[in-house]
Amino acid sequence: MVKFFKHHIPTSEFIKTIFEFAILLVSIPFAIYLTKNDLPDVPSLLTMMLIYSSVVFLIMVSLGLYNRHLRDSINSSIIRAILTFVLAAVIMSSIFYALPHIAISRRAFTYAILISLAGILFSRTSCYFLLANNLIYRKKILVYGAGHRASLISDLKRKSDIRHFNCIGYVPVEGENIKIDASRLINIPDSLYEYVVNNKVDEIIVALDDKRKSLPIRDLLDCKLYGVQIDELSTFFEKHIGRIKLQSVHPSNLVFSNGFMRSYINERTKRVLDLIAAISLFLLVWPIMLITCLAIMLESGFKAPILYRQTRVGQNNETFDVIKFRSMGVNAEKDGAVMASTNDNRVTKVGAFIRKVRIDELPQLWNVIKGEMSFVGPRPERPEFVNQFSDSIQFYEVRHFVKPGLTGWAQICYPYGSNEEDTKNKLEYDLYYLKNYSLFLDLMIILHTIQVVLWKQGAK
Repeated sequence: MVKFFKHHIPTSEFIKTIFEFAILLVSIPFAIYLTKNDLPDVPSLLTMMLIYSSVVFLIMVSLGLYNRHLRDSINSSIIRAILTFVLAAVIMSSIFYALPHIAISRRAFTYAILISLAGILFSRTSCYFLLANNLIYRKKILVYGAGHRASLISDLKRKSDIRHFNCIGYVPVEGENIKIDASRLINIPDSLYEYVVNNKVDEIIVALDDKRKSLPIRDLLDCKLYGVQIDELSTFFEKHIGRIKLQSVHPSNLVFSNGFMRSYINERTKRVLDLIAAISLFLLVWPIMLITCLAIMLESGFKAPILYRQTRVGQNNETFDVIKFRSMGVNAEKDGAVMASTNDNRVTKVGAFIRKVRIDELPQLWNVIKGEMSFVGPRPERPEFVNQFSDSIQFYEVRHFVKPGLTGWAQICYPYGSNEEDTKNKLEYDLYYLKNYSLFLDLMIILHTIQVVLWKQGAK
């Protein structure tokens, strides 16, 4: 978990997270002090502080407040923060009822909620203001190269992708086909090391189109010894935008880099957690599944099928039948397999809603229990499209080395895909997940999936 934060979470985001968790921790004792209630014994107070801060923090994660790839306005963040503390009040009231020995007065608890909310809103609005005015220090990067691969950095447009670094320029290399605007080129006639030191560069990104071009190895080594981080282009994208860009990666990058490690212990642990998660979720949502069955029958008739089985490709290219609530018309594929698209006219009214909030996926809990799927992993695709994409998209087959998932990194980071370009983009997120897999990452994906469902950010 520490390694994940160190390599994938910007320093400013990490500091903000620690600051906000600290606010949650101190709000309980501060509220007790303000209301002049008698302090509980130390063990009860510490237990209460830890439970309260953990509950609120997990709700914030679930509502997307720590999803740094989320394109969100300040107003939306405020709404999410307010909803967080409404849910926290309900959950903590239940906990206080079950554990009365750690409970505090209603007045003190109300103060704690208001103090926490004020602190979080202050933190969020301050960060938005500082980022908007470039007052938060952003890592200064220098790109070594100015060709096609280097231009992939200049093509980044999303604020959530570029707000944590500042690219000061691109160093052209002799013989390279320049793709960068001349105003952003930096010619370094003498020492790269001296330029980096004088301009306080934090990181150098090596982005040459032709790796056979000579690198200033001595200068790069001096920079590294000085404390400057040296990264290859694919590693840069992995850390800053949470995906492995297909245009930036060579097979050797995947072979010689860290990650893509599978172990028996990890797979057994993941299987146990899959069973616990699938059974627990079923016990929680079975009333929703029952209502969905009734809604489909009312719309399509009592003789129309409720469930829909479809052949998908799973781990090691083995096929299985995935089970979903039917969201399209009964004869939606009478003319053959067609990829679902945005505003697909084959989708029913009930189907449009259950796809939006991912209810149509709930019957796949049975696939998870059977072991055909995992709770988290790449989404399974149909054999017809797998054959097509395997021929046209580099590394597409890599996603079949693990079990497909009910939810996944691509599902929470990218909207519903309807063409080959979308499939390439989703594969980049799948490769990131495969390379950086951990039980902690699985937990983060599950929590972020809750945000996707609540904000109806599923299929469009």
